Amino acid sequence: MNGQKQYLTDLIEGKRTRFVIPVYQRNYDWRPEQCGRLFDDLVDVARNGRREHFFGSIVSQTPRGERVIIDGQQRITTVFLLFAAMRTQVRNGVVSSSEEDLARDIDEDYLIDSRHRKDQKLRLKLIKSDSQAFAAIIDGDEDGFVQGSNVTQNYLYFLDRIARMDISVDELYEAITELCVIDITLDADDDAQLIFESLNSTGLDLSEADKVRNFVLMNLDQERQERYYDIYWNPVELNTDYLVSDFIRFYLAAREGKTPAIKKVYPAFRKYASENFGEQGPDAPSADSEGLLRELLRYSKYYRTCNHPDTGVDGIDTALRAIRLFDASVTQPYLLNLLDYRSTGNVEDEAVADILWTIDSYLFRRWACGVPANALNKVFETLHGDALKGVAEGADYQDVVKYLLTHKGGTGRFPNDDEFLYALDTRDFYHIQNRKFYLYDRLENGKSSERVAVVRGLEDGDFSVEHIMPQTLSADWKLSLGEEWERVHEEWCHKLANLTITAYNSDYSNRPFRQKRDMKDGFRESGFRLNRWVAEQEAWDESHLKEREELLENRFLELWPFPESSYVPKKSLPEVATLDSDTEFTGRRIAAFSFMGIRYPTSQWNRMGVKVIQLVNELEPAKIHALVGGQNYPASQFHSTEDHGFMKIDDGAYVRMASSTSAKIDLLRRVFDLCDIDQSELSFEMPVSDAIE
Repeated sequence: MNGQKQYLTDLIEGKRTRFVIPVYQRNYDWRPEQCGRLFDDLVDVARNGRREHFFGSIVSQTPRGERVIIDGQQRITTVFLLFAAMRTQVRNGVVSSSEEDLARDIDEDYLIDSRHRKDQKLRLKLIKSDSQAFAAIIDGDEDGFVQGSNVTQNYLYFLDRIARMDISVDELYEAITELCVIDITLDADDDAQLIFESLNSTGLDLSEADKVRNFVLMNLDQERQERYYDIYWNPVELNTDYLVSDFIRFYLAAREGKTPAIKKVYPAFRKYASENFGEQGPDAPSADSEGLLRELLRYSKYYRTCNHPDTGVDGIDTALRAIRLFDASVTQPYLLNLLDYRSTGNVEDEAVADILWTIDSYLFRRWACGVPANALNKVFETLHGDALKGVAEGADYQDVVKYLLTHKGGTGRFPNDDEFLYALDTRDFYHIQNRKFYLYDRLENGKSSERVAVVRGLEDGDFSVEHIMPQTLSADWKLSLGEEWERVHEEWCHKLANLTITAYNSDYSNRPFRQKRDMKDGFRESGFRLNRWVAEQEAWDESHLKEREELLENRFLELWPFPESSYVPKKSLPEVATLDSDTEFTGRRIAAFSFMGIRYPTSQWNRMGVKVIQLVNELEPAKIHALVGGQNYPASQFHSTEDHGFMKIDDGAYVRMASSTSAKIDLLRRVFDLCDIDQSELSFEMPVSDAIE
């Protein structure tokens, strides 16, 4: 194996320059997103006069007359497509070059080897349908374009970027010649398949945190790299228990009001860093790398506080521990913002504790009532920003947060007392898996500073959840329950009124109630607060179950109250619902929609639908064009020509939007799923006055 630094254009122009993608490789899968990043980098190279731009490595074997690409096909193919697009736009007069023969030179130097037979004249041999798509591009056969191929769609993307760019085609060409790679060629006895598997092993992939660290530190001089690592990055790792990728995802959600997909944390971070701290790197003197790292460190301290509460304020720390025990990581973006807001002195510690207990009530009531959790990401991404809007009106932050949470609809709702108590009366509280740790800790300890180690006892098996009326009834129990013992047992067995915690479950078994009460370490000797009332009873039947349920109702309302707020917004905020919510859209008006963090005002559902499909087409043009002309739904909603009820989304692609609002929503959901786009990336703003009661 040999490797050397090489300019990519020199590599393509050199001997054995027919690049072959072997059949075991996957199809070309770069999207306009990746192509756009390369094009932006090239524009930056041209503007700043940079002499080199590192473009990764190319690993290949070099049998006679060609290079078999083991790794690097995405980069190689993309550069070929860019050259093809440049050639086309020069030939068509869309852009002009000071070099009279630039289009011909590109053809002869990079795209076509006229000395080879016709079937081998292309300097890039792709696989399967990609090869057909590339051949049609080089031949200029627009009728033969394979619209469902990423090869075609990225070529069309480059045509458009070249037509709109604000540098000359000669500058773009010069920038491409500055692309530098590490050219690694394998010896004849090297195992190409083994090397390929090694390079593409998921076990060797960089984590999102690795990419972020390299992005922030790699291009700094050695002295600053070491200093910043010691002062900032290593403490971030310690504060986050080395779960840096998870932390950065929540950090971005806190700062941007939107949670990136797990596999897209790094590109989202890079975009955020560029917009807020300047593009990082040695050729970007305005970049504030230290400011970015300083902010990361600050938020990592809040993240540590969420996971290991240590503010020194008992109310705050106890509430944070309860939320963590509930396993509600979805709250992290808001908690980071709340703790940062607290650090500025804009909200008192007592108010922070009250807000945290309100969130605890919100989470538990929703879980107890079986409300789906799919709306919670959006709730906690936007809660702080929405609360600050109320503060700007002169309202109290604490009051605004309570108002916002109690005025959510659909799957975002805060269950009222009636719904909450109905859940206590009807749901199975025994088969709740790990939520038992949270439930019995809260019931036993409340907000008290004198705490029984309920969680540790349940985890270690020292404590267990006990049925007071046992799961298997003895003759004595049937007699004590009366003639309707079967109904009573079926109705009450797993209700909370019949459950408690003990340290001696195996001894209790299904003994009669009085034996359970009076035996050594029985209910009367129990140290649990939960068992005090039970220990005072003379029997255990339906009347006692009902009475204990009433006591638990009071306890529920005490521990998880429905908050009150005096805040009244000066103007009604629109209801915001995501595509994946259970909101009823029929009969509602739309004021705007947001897609991937960008807001678009609109007053018509039709226009919204078409615009969204257009935006999706920009991200996944091959998948959208592949739908055109299909017979089955949703492909049946796409035509290649304009027709009644169909609206244009791209050349050769029209979508039908002349349908009901619910049909539009369903179509968008199906398209998002086909294009592997999270439905939460699309949200709608609807006037509250339209809300359906």
